[in-house]
Amino acid sequence: MRFLKIILFLILIFLLGFIKCKDQSSLILKEPVLDMEFVKIKKGSFLMGDYENLKDSEIIHKVKITYDYWLGKTEVTQNQWQRIMGNKELHPHKPSPFRNLNPDYPKVSVSYFDIEVFLEKLNNLSTDYQFRLPTEAEWEYACKAGTQTPFSFGVFIYDSLANYNSEIPSKYTTLGSYLGSPAPVGSYPPNQWGLYDMHGNVWEWVSDWFAPYTSKSVTNPTGPKDGIEKVIRGGSWYFGAENAKSSFRRTHEPNSWGFSIGFRIICEKKN
Repeated sequence: MRFLKIILFLILIFLLGFIKCKDQSSLILKEPVLDMEFVKIKKGSFLMGDYENLKDSEIIHKVKITYDYWLGKTEVTQNQWQRIMGNKELHPHKPSPFRNLNPDYPKVSVSYFDIEVFLEKLNNLSTDYQFRLPTEAEWEYACKAGTQTPFSFGVFIYDSLANYNSEIPSKYTTLGSYLGSPAPVGSYPPNQWGLYDMHGNVWEWVSDWFAPYTSKSVTNPTGPKDGIEKVIRGGSWYFGAENAKSSFRRTHEPNSWGFSIGFRIICEKKN
């Protein structure tokens, strides 16, 4: 009888593990062109903006997202970029300092318009899926991952959790190490929804033109129809902890680029 109980217990453990693995696998999509992995972000509502109310441009407001979407598990890598765009230096008068150093580094030194060219080529190659940059709301919703703290990891962040410049004094961290470069994507722990490097490593372009937030509740916001500067999110290896906050917004001209600015993308089923 005791032996039978042990067998039944082991079977139960196996079944629970199988169900868990099956459930997790249903939340990951791998597209066939570049083998990029995407995490399913389920629809929902959240408070967008800075809970500390430090900036008028980051005022807290309720956002509702009425659809599920698939967001890149990591930032787009140099290898993935080169397989679509080749290995030619985009901006030889101001080249990327990290080009060809590591294929798993996130691709940097790309403008918003450079990314549009990449996406057009990738979309033409893919028969089943299409790709785009996330909106600012989609990005922040996924970054916060259900949390209401400055970082998805909590009130503070440490150099063991993300690649940022922890030599810069900040109330959000203790003084630590400074890597001085990007890290290969996925080098640090993911957030609660399985996304890597949402804090630090490289800034990430989003699709929105910059504008101050409204204090009213909004549904599926996409930002203004036009503007002067686009938005980048997430901070980078070069900047301090404050810039890596889930709510932190920085602007950048769409035809310009930087050595710590990259991107991640959304995958959608073609109609």
